[in-house]
Amino acid sequence: MQTKPPITQAVQSDQKGFTLIEMLVSLVVLAILLSIGVPSFQSLVAQNRATSAANELQSALHLARSTALAQSRPVTVCAANFAVSPPACRTDEDWSEGWIVLQDGQTQPLRERGALSPSVTLTGAPRRVYSSTGTLLGQTNIDFSLSVDSATDATRRICLFMSGRSEIVSGDAPCR
Repeated sequence: MQTKPPITQAVQSDQKGFTLIEMLVSLVVLAILLSIGVPSFQSLVAQNRATSAANELQSALHLARSTALAQSRPVTVCAANFAVSPPACRTDEDWSEGWIVLQDGQTQPLRERGALSPSVTLTGAPRRVYSSTGTLLGQTNIDFSLSVDSATDATRRICLFMSGRSEIVSGDAPCR
C-alpha cells in the first residue's frame, strides 16, 4: 500500500530566480552606479585623447629637430593640406586636419599625420622650421593649443622654445 504524504507537510520547490522586487532593486543600484561612473569615464577618454594628440605632435617636432641636426638641412613641421598630392603646408592655424614633416627641398614628407578625432581642436602658427643646428628659424617661443570639446579639463599646450626644445603642459599652466 502506498502512503500519501500528509497534507500539512511542505512541498519544496526546485524553482530558482529573482522576484520582481529583487530585480527592480538591482536595476536601481545599477543605474546609480552608471550615473556616477559614466561621466568620470568620459572625462578619462577626453584626457587620453588630448594626451595622445599632444604626444604625437611632440614626436613629430622631435623628428624634425633630430633630422635637421643629422642632415644639416632645415626641416619644416606644418599643418597639412592633404587635398593636394603630395601633401603640402597649409597657411591657416588649424592643425586638426593633420600635419607633415618636410625636409628642405623635398616634396615627399618624412612623416605625415592625418586628421585628429573630430572632438579634438589643435591650433598654432601654420609652420615651424628647424635650422640645421636644431633651433627654430626666425621664430620666437611659440606654443600650440589643444583641447577636447567634451571636457574643459582636457586641454594641453605644446610649448616650443627657440632652442628647439618642446614640452607639454596641462591646461593653462605656463611654459617653463
